[in-house]
Amino acid sequence: MTTEGATSTERDRWYVPAWLDVPGLPAFEVIDTRSAQGRLDRRPKTVTVADLVLFHGHACDGLLRGVWAMRALADVAFGTAPFDRSDLMVVSKNSPCLGDVAAYLTGGRARFGTHRLDDSLGVGFQIEVLSTGAAWEVREEPGFFPAHIAAWEAALLADDLDAADKAELLAVHEAAQWDWVREALLPSAPAEYYRVARLDGLDRLELPPALLQARRTDTVNRGVGVPVEAMSPYDPDLDAPGPHPRVTDPWVERYAAGPTGADPTGRA
Repeated sequence: MTTEGATSTERDRWYVPAWLDVPGLPAFEVIDTRSAQGRLDRRPKTVTVADLVLFHGHACDGLLRGVWAMRALADVAFGTAPFDRSDLMVVSKNSPCLGDVAAYLTGGRARFGTHRLDDSLGVGFQIEVLSTGAAWEVREEPGFFPAHIAAWEAALLADDLDAADKAELLAVHEAAQWDWVREALLPSAPAEYYRVARLDGLDRLELPPALLQARRTDTVNRGVGVPVEAMSPYDPDLDAPGPHPRVTDPWVERYAAGPTGADPTGRA
């Protein structure tokens, strides 16, 4: 168990193969709201392949194909702008790998109705900016991933293989997957085999039904402006050295009175 800090270190990042833990892999910038009921914080955070592996649970060809696809889409849809994870709808295949890439990078969640599922997409995604309705789609070029490996992916999920045979074949299969990643995927640019299209007009985005549509409360106030008079000492730029000192001003008094209390600021 890691006890020395809150994050992974080079020493314990065994879950990323050394040949995959290299500079130059696709990375993503994201922005989010600043707290549970907070406004949008426009300072970006960087998400790496290692972050996605840690979230997903393992490195695999499916996760990396999703990374390449999402990077191709982002380059066309957003350019150098970050993913605003408080303002995106995403559609993906109901796949462990692709679904995790979709959820982590876009902030889409099935329980809030902002991550929809459509297996016809294959290795690809659709993204909609909720505030504008602008939408894009990316799909992997047919034939890029070897049909032989894909056939074994399906076969190894079946129950008709002898368990001892499956143990041996899984090792061979994993090696074939990683050989393809190293020889075909990693040397390629995301746009080389992942095709992006704008969805508008006759090709507008048709969303599949939501599994759930609960209200996402940590993005409700994403459009609220910066305070003029009241400032939280826990703002990341201020780095509060300790608990907030007891101060008296109209906004603190109003908060202390509770949501239904009198307004000491005198505002209606």
